[in-house]
This record gives sequence, C-alpha cells and structure tokens, in this order.
Amino acid sequence: MKEHDHRAFREAITRIIRETPMKVLICPEDVTQIALGKEILYDPLPDDVKQKVVWRDTFWLTDEALSVYIRSAGLFCNEQHSPIMCIANGIPAIVCRYAEQTSKGIMWKDIGLSDWLFDLDVDKEIEGIVPAVLALATQPKTARNKAQEARKVVLARQRETMQTLKEHL
Repeated sequence: MKEHDHRAFREAITRIIRETPMKVLICPEDVTQIALGKEILYDPLPDDVKQKVVWRDTFWLTDEALSVYIRSAGLFCNEQHSPIMCIANGIPAIVCRYAEQTSKGIMWKDIGLSDWLFDLDVDKEIEGIVPAVLALATQPKTARNKAQEARKVVLARQRETMQTLKEHL
C-alpha cells in the first residue's frame, strides 16, 4: 500500500513547493520510516521540487522533533504521535490513518479536528488531503486558530478528568 498511502502526500509536497514560498521537511515518525521517506516521498519528486525539500536521514528524539514542529506551519502525516505533540503546542496537524492503526485517529474527531482526519482506506477521503494541506499552508492564521481551539478542548478534558480523580482518590 506504499504508493496508495503516499501519493497524496507527494502531490501535497509538490503543490506546497510550487504554490508557496515554503520548504518541506520529510522526517520519520519512527526509525522504520527513514528509508520509506526517501523511497516513496523524496526520490519520486520532480527535480524543481526537490530543491526545496529536505529528507531527514536519521531518527530524532521527541525534543528535537518538537523544536522543529513549533517553528513550522504545520504537519501532515500518517501517524498519530507527532500530530498529538503538535496540537499540544497549538501547531496545525493533519492525520491520515488506515485500519491497521486501530481507532486511535478518532481522537481528532473528539477534539474538533474532523476535517483534518483522513482515512486512507476510503478513496473519497484521500481526495481531500491535498486541499486540506494547502489550506493549512496558505491560511496559517486560520490553521493556528483551529489548532489552538483543539488544544483548548484537550486541556478542558484533562482538567475534568483530574477533577474526577481528585474527587475519588
């Protein structure tokens, strides 16, 4: 499913490079994705696009990743951990998921980010990835505000949960 699950990512990268002044970093969520990022995302890109794309060829720890994310316009990926770190810091994050990842992506719906959640097993949803990524890139204030609102939902639920624990412990 490599091609199926990453085609829209390549298109989004290409469109960002060609339609905005931004650069793109291809980075791994885990060590197994280093080679995949090069093979399926970076190598097939057109030469004019590659000039403004960086492929990270080493794994990084959470603190280094977060220090990059907070300086970025946002993130799009098919994992959950980096997007969680982004939203926790008010950084826009689009999540693409598939059945083998279980239902954990549903948390995006729970915090008001349904339109930033895409199911790669549903072709109709894949069509929405590129427009969503471009909107994130070209409307940064709107995207940041949306991420901040989701963060507020998370913080409110954490307060409620801790209050429940306090009452029962």
